[in-house]
Amino acid sequence: MLSFMTAQPSDLNTVNGLILDAIGVWPISARLSRLVALPLRYDAVDFQDFEMVLCYKAAAEFGVAIWQPDASIQGDDYNQAALLHGLYVAPSAQDQGIGRALVKEIAQRASRCQRDTLYVRAERFAVEFFRRVGCRQLSSHEGPEAGAQAYPHRFVMKVADAVSA
Repeated sequence: MLSFMTAQPSDLNTVNGLILDAIGVWPISARLSRLVALPLRYDAVDFQDFEMVLCYKAAAEFGVAIWQPDASIQGDDYNQAALLHGLYVAPSAQDQGIGRALVKEIAQRASRCQRDTLYVRAERFAVEFFRRVGCRQLSSHEGPEAGAQAYPHRFVMKVADAVSA
């Protein structure tokens, strides 16, 4: 059975360790993996803007999701979107439903904050995951940050759909 806990600053080593483990299996070179590790790390100051949710199975941490509960994003066909800033699952726990469970947990929290949509900027190799969990990929002219320079892998998902999944 999975359980979820809001991370505290004292959990930063766990959060950053999960991120480092997850990016270690991304299909990128070792050098690029090393280079992206630093900007993806979180610090105590990040707790001002982000909520970090750890996923446990028994006593072991298997994943973390990071989102912004206090910042809403306006979109074309929704009113209040919450940014899912990061989703990382330990390599040993991938393909076991941890990522899907984290998306559902963040959607439940977003619903309590009156958000109707999750907004995601995904890495290219996470595109299939977000499609599988029911997210809709935005075209370059749709949604927040639309335009010629839009981030290429943006998704939205109705919170109600994620909660009921």
